[in-house]
Formats: sequence, structure tokens, C-alpha cells
Amino acid sequence: MNEVTIVGNLTADPVYRVAERSSRGVVHFDVAVNRRRFNRESSQYDDLPPVFHRVVAFGPLADNVNDSLKPGQEVVVVGSFADDSYDVEGEKRRQQVLEAQVIAPSLRFATAEVKKAQRMTATQRESKEIYDGE
Repeated sequence: MNEVTIVGNLTADPVYRVAERSSRGVVHFDVAVNRRRFNRESSQYDDLPPVFHRVVAFGPLADNVNDSLKPGQEVVVVGSFADDSYDVEGEKRRQQVLEAQVIAPSLRFATAEVKKAQRMTATQRESKEIYDGE
């Protein structure tokens, strides 16, 4: 398995939905990875354009991301690249996404309070949505 680790900042709020077939949470978000390269001529670091990665997570990981992460936060994502093909008005489109197995807030410039999340079954999640009026 080709495992990749990236560290970067969330560019916007994660987009969360519940998959119809599986009733599992799915979250998509973009991470901007800033890059620097040492310039031997000036003996300084030059900022390079950021690289943007689309990240997707499923199940409890998606639920926890939706409840925890906000734009601008630095995160660490571990996962593998996957092909995400889809159709738009009959036109096939394709993109690479980083399918995450682990997502964590970076503690380089922040602190975090970790709380163990309670797991909900699909039935419990549906009951909560009905109760909360969603």
C-alpha cells in the first residue's frame, strides 16, 4: 500500500453528508500544503505556490472531522491516493483524492483537547437527526 502523510491547512469548512446506501458519513475537504525551497544563490528560502489536496474520509472518521475541524487549522492526514471518477452531464471527469485513514490537528501552532467520541449506529444517527429537526 502506498501510504502518504501530508501536513497543511484546511482551506474551507469540511463538506459532510450521509451516504444513502450505507448510511455512513462522508466528508470532503481541501488541504493547502505550503512549500519552501532553499535558494543557494541568495542563501534564503523561497516560498513556492501551495499544493492543494482533496481529502475524503468515511464513517466515524468523517463524523469526527465534521465535529472538530475548522478552516485555517493545520492538520496531519495519513492515507493513500485513490481515483475518484464521476460524470457531469454525460462528461466523464477524474481526480485524485487522498483517502484518509488518520486525520489529526497539528499541535505545531495550536493546542487541542481530545475527547473520546461516542459511536452511533445508523438508527441512533437517524433518531438524532429527527429529534434535532435536521
